[in-house]
Amino acid sequence: METGRVRATQDQTTAWRALFRADSLLFAHLNNLLRDKAAMTYFEHEVLSALDRADGRLRMAALADELMISRSGATRLVTKLETKNGWVTRALSAADRRATWAELTPAGQDALETARPVVDAVVATFFADHLDPGELRRIADALHRLADANPGTSAFECGL
Repeated sequence: METGRVRATQDQTTAWRALFRADSLLFAHLNNLLRDKAAMTYFEHEVLSALDRADGRLRMAALADELMISRSGATRLVTKLETKNGWVTRALSAADRRATWAELTPAGQDALETARPVVDAVVATFFADHLDPGELRRIADALHRLADANPGTSAFECGL
């Protein structure tokens, strides 16, 4: 992609800044409340949620892809969750000794259950309560199109 000659329109820049501002504020609310009410960070919650959605178990590479972070970032997060509070454990694959799996522990499931009402409250209070159902569907559709047009890469680091 050539970047030197492309110039965003005012409407494009305004929409981009609005998206960035809303995302930053919503992230801050969620991260701060998760720390305060559930003793975890947003990223820790995302690891637990990804494992829960995958029936409690994912290969480390698949977890990194799901979280859109680097493999080293996923390894650091899983190590922290494994050693700090036992919410996750790692296991080698019996079929492929090169593959490592991250597994949600019962303590991790309990932590996720503690966090669930916090996440639900943030989603409702700071996001959904300010939009009508039609707007929510249109926003979801637009953001899905945007994500589909920008495939992820394992080079993502997302600050981890």
